[in-house]
Amino acid sequence: MNISAKQLAGTHCGRRYEKEYLNKFRDCLSFYYDGKVRFERFCYGEGACFVFGVWASISPEGVLTYQQPFDPLVDPDALPKALTGQEGDVLYFDNQRWKWEVASDFTSDAKNGYTPFKVKLGKLLGR
Repeated sequence: MNISAKQLAGTHCGRRYEKEYLNKFRDCLSFYYDGKVRFERFCYGEGACFVFGVWASISPEGVLTYQQPFDPLVDPDALPKALTGQEGDVLYFDNQRWKWEVASDFTSDAKNGYTPFKVKLGKLLGR
């Protein structure tokens, strides 16, 4: 498999994929135009909130490498390790049957440092 975060990011700033609902958490992977990847976990329910987030990179073989050291709240077992399948816009990780489907395409993501100005400048400079 020859893959890159840029390919999975779509045509704007990036694309967010969400794992199909399985438990009390909502897991999301965001792929950005500059090749970065961000995993984020959120709680569901009344107390819905951000749990943790980790930056990563993806190799051409689909292996995700996360920036370490991890924050104490990070659950390493929750992190997908490798992209093992793709059917259109649906991704599969770690030879599991759980789907990661496109949740949104976005033109900016200020909370993670991708302001509209930075995105426009980065695209103009080819980054």
